Amino acid sequence: MSAFASFYERNRSLMGVLVPFAFLILLVVVFTLLNDRFLSWVNVFNLMRQSSILLLVATGTTFVILMGAIDLSIGSIVTLVAIATALLLRDAGLSAAEVVAVGAAIGAACGLINGILIVYARVPSFVATLSTMIVFGGISTWVAGGANVTFRNAEMTWLASGRMIWQIPNSGLWALAIFAIAAFVGARSVFGRSLYAIGAGSVAARISGIDVWRTQMIAFVVSGVLCGLAGLLLVARTSTGTARMGDDLLLEAIAAVVMGGTALSGGAGGVHRTILGVLVISVLKNGLNVAGVHPYVQICVTGLIVIIAVTLTLDRSRLAFVK
Repeated sequence: MSAFASFYERNRSLMGVLVPFAFLILLVVVFTLLNDRFLSWVNVFNLMRQSSILLLVATGTTFVILMGAIDLSIGSIVTLVAIATALLLRDAGLSAAEVVAVGAAIGAACGLINGILIVYARVPSFVATLSTMIVFGGISTWVAGGANVTFRNAEMTWLASGRMIWQIPNSGLWALAIFAIAAFVGARSVFGRSLYAIGAGSVAARISGIDVWRTQMIAFVVSGVLCGLAGLLLVARTSTGTARMGDDLLLEAIAAVVMGGTALSGGAGGVHRTILGVLVISVLKNGLNVAGVHPYVQICVTGLIVIIAVTLTLDRSRLAFVK
């Protein structure tokens, strides 16, 4: 074993933070050299608005992955809530507050369905959420009639794109506030500690007195609610609900969680570390756009960089079958 490999093994936890942080700094430096507008306040605020959706989805996904499970339906939940929200605003005339409540409830219902399939029907999380991903996506297309759903609502537009504090977009403030609460819950609450225990070994967690089934159900419901809120912010920002508008979030959210240092096998990492992975992906996408890279090339480069970053940060000592 080389000296570097030996050092990496001894300091795996520290390297799991330093590597993505160094990669983030490298991206900022490169994109700033390519275009001096990258670090302008306008673009920084634009970056906050763009990353807010991914931050919410990745935060919810972290709770699930900490248990050693997986949720492949997150993108479809975002799409379903976005289209349902657009329809309610266009046809039912609901207020923004009512729509937010309905959107969060739809997300919670989707998470509850996932939890029931996994906890009570004992379907592996990969299979269960792969199935619900297709079902939720089909429902989205069906209720939208296969067409885009456009609406006009000043309250919803302000919810995502308005400014409460200085020039910071509201979507960024909401996402950071929810992330802070989730990070505290994940690190300091009994629920958060239970997730780590289940990820390390569900049988041992059950023997130690943890209500494993209840904790798993709550984790999937929380993930669903945060995906629902992400769908609300996404459709509020664009004023249009479209089929498959949340599909890209699946890979990006899981990659952000892994780059943040949360093991796919569960039991290590945490919600508080996910924001680092979100920043890497968001800065990469924003920087490529500011640099004027062709959209199709952006997709290829983003996928390649995500593969490299995950490869460098993945803790292979904790790899196992996803439960």
